[in-house]
Amino acid sequence: MFRTSLNLLKGSRAYHSVQHPSRIISTKGIDAVVLKQAITHIPKYGFDSLCITQAIRELEYPDSLVSALTSSASGDSLEFQLVKYWFQSQRQKLNDSVVEPSNEFHQISNEYERTMFLLKQRLSYNEPVAHHLGGALAQLVTPYNVQTSMGELHALADDIAFFAGDESNDFAWYTKRFGISTIYVGAELFMMQDSSSNFKATYNFVDGKVDELRNLGAGYNNVEQWTLFNAVSLVNLIKSQLTRG
Repeated sequence: MFRTSLNLLKGSRAYHSVQHPSRIISTKGIDAVVLKQAITHIPKYGFDSLCITQAIRELEYPDSLVSALTSSASGDSLEFQLVKYWFQSQRQKLNDSVVEPSNEFHQISNEYERTMFLLKQRLSYNEPVAHHLGGALAQLVTPYNVQTSMGELHALADDIAFFAGDESNDFAWYTKRFGISTIYVGAELFMMQDSSSNFKATYNFVDGKVDELRNLGAGYNNVEQWTLFNAVSLVNLIKSQLTRG
């Protein structure tokens, strides 16, 4: 079934270099205003609907807005709306930082070194909420959220591969993005348990995994097997680690 899904994906890529979107999240609408305020409460409350309740009160909207958001067209729970907005807003933050001429990213020429840099920069945005990441990941692997969650992970991996300068084509285009997705998820799981100073161990973990991807990149079949295995087991990996605590 997974190979069938990949074959369907091969018919059209998510992005082409001349079409890569610069705007990921909408700033219009009450829901966007509320969610933007709500994520400021995640460091205190975690990925909990209480963040949205607090935001509504701070913005002086009526409490009844909670019901309106709950019955939104997406059908997503308040918690998953919060998680999804967090992921999308942090992707936006990463994209905005990359286009800044002063970003040291522009001094790096090697594709894999750029991939390391971007993964670590995105992970750095998690530092204030690192002890709450388990709640976000638990929402991602809830059965009715999985399709959207995997789409968000793929979008992040595609952003990173695009900005890193990936020029692969055909199936290699997909295998590289699945590899990046797997590294990112593994790093978030690692970060949840990381007690090292400034999450140094997490960033070392990223370096090691990207080096592994780089070394496997010399053999196309190895990369294909490695990324297919990891992509197919991504949800199970998250579930097993959350269960283990």
